[in-house]
Amino acid sequence: MNAPLAGITVIEFGNLIAAPHAAMLLADLGCDVIKVEPPGGDLGRTFGPLQEGESVFFLSVNRGKRSIVLDLTTGEGRTAAARLCATADVVVHNLRHGVMEANGLGYPDVAAGNPGVVYAAISAFGASGPSAQRTGIDIVFQAESGMVSISGDEHGPPAKTATTIGDYVAGMNAALAICAALAGRSRTGEGSRIDVSLRDGLVAVQAGWNALAFTLDGQPERTGTASPFLAPNQIFETADGLLALAVVSDSHFSRLCSLLGRPALADRYPTNADRMQHRTELTSTLTETLASRTAREWVAILGEAGLPVGRVLTLPEVWDDPQIIHNQMIVEYHHPVAGTIRSVGSPIQLEGTPTRSGMRPPLLGEHTREVLEALERDRPPGR
Repeated sequence: MNAPLAGITVIEFGNLIAAPHAAMLLADLGCDVIKVEPPGGDLGRTFGPLQEGESVFFLSVNRGKRSIVLDLTTGEGRTAAARLCATADVVVHNLRHGVMEANGLGYPDVAAGNPGVVYAAISAFGASGPSAQRTGIDIVFQAESGMVSISGDEHGPPAKTATTIGDYVAGMNAALAICAALAGRSRTGEGSRIDVSLRDGLVAVQAGWNALAFTLDGQPERTGTASPFLAPNQIFETADGLLALAVVSDSHFSRLCSLLGRPALADRYPTNADRMQHRTELTSTLTETLASRTAREWVAILGEAGLPVGRVLTLPEVWDDPQIIHNQMIVEYHHPVAGTIRSVGSPIQLEGTPTRSGMRPPLLGEHTREVLEALERDRPPGR
C-alpha cells in the first residue's frame, strides 16, 4: 500500500531544524521532498559531532529527501528555484524574514504561477507585527515564551529544556498545518499560505501553566520536577536510582499508600487539594519510603497495580528499551560517507502503511542533476 502522502511534491528551503524537521515528517509519510541548499549547504551540515566528516546533527532531521544545490544570488539559480516551486504541491521554508520575497519566491510570486500551492513559512515571531523582523533562536523563544521562567528547581535559578524544543514544535505544527491545507485543497482545489511562529508554538504548549497564571493573575512558582496541579507527581530517589511517579486520582493515591505500606497517608491526605497543600511534607515521607527499594522493584510493584511509574533512563537505556525497539523508534541505515548510522524513527504508526523513516539523508547536491534534468524534460514547449 502506498504511503498516505505519496505523489505529493515538497520543495524545502530549510536551514537547521524547523523547516527541515517539518519536511522530514512529510517525507516519512511519503512525500517527495526536494531540499534546496545553497552552495555551502544547510548550516546544519557544519554542526558537530561529525562521523567521517558528516554532521550527525544534519542527518538527524533530513532523512528521506533529495538534495539539490542552487545559488539564489544568481539569476539562473532563482529561475530554477521558481520553476521548481511552480511544479510543487508544497513549499516550506524557515529562511530569514524577507529572504524568499527578495528572491522572487514569496507566496504571491509562487501562487501567481501555481495557485494550488500550499506555502508554509516558519518564522521566529510571526509574519507581521512589531517583532516580525527580529532574529530568533531556540533559547530566545524559550526565554520569551515564559518557558524558562517556569522551568528549574523551585529553590534554584530558572532553566531551559535540554532539547531545542521550539524548533521541533514548530516543525510539527507546520507539518500538521500542511496536511490540513492539502486536505482542504482536495475539496476546493485552492492552495493557501501557512504562517507558523516558533515562539507562538512554545506559548501554546504551556496551556496548563498559562491557565494557572491567568487564575493567579501573576507568575506561578517553579516546582522543579513536581506538577503544579497534582501531588504526588514528580521524580523521587530510590535505593539505586531515580523514579518518576504520578498519582492522578484519590483512588490512585489510596492504592499507592497501601502498596507502600503506609495506609494512614491516605487518611491524612484524602484529596488532591490536601496533597497539594502539604506537598513538601508528603514528598519527604514518600522519599523516605521509596528509598527502601530499587527503582526497578518499585516499577514492578507499582506498575503491576496500574499506577503511572517509570525509571529515569539514560539515552543509551532508552535505545535498549524493548518497547522502543518494538515500536521501531531506533532505525539504522547505511550512509555512503558516514557509514552505518543510527537515528530516531518516526513516532507515527500507521497500520498497513509504514513510514519511510529508514531512508538515509542526502549528500549535499546529490540529486541536483536528476531534479534539474527532470524539470527540463517536463518543461512545456516554447518556455
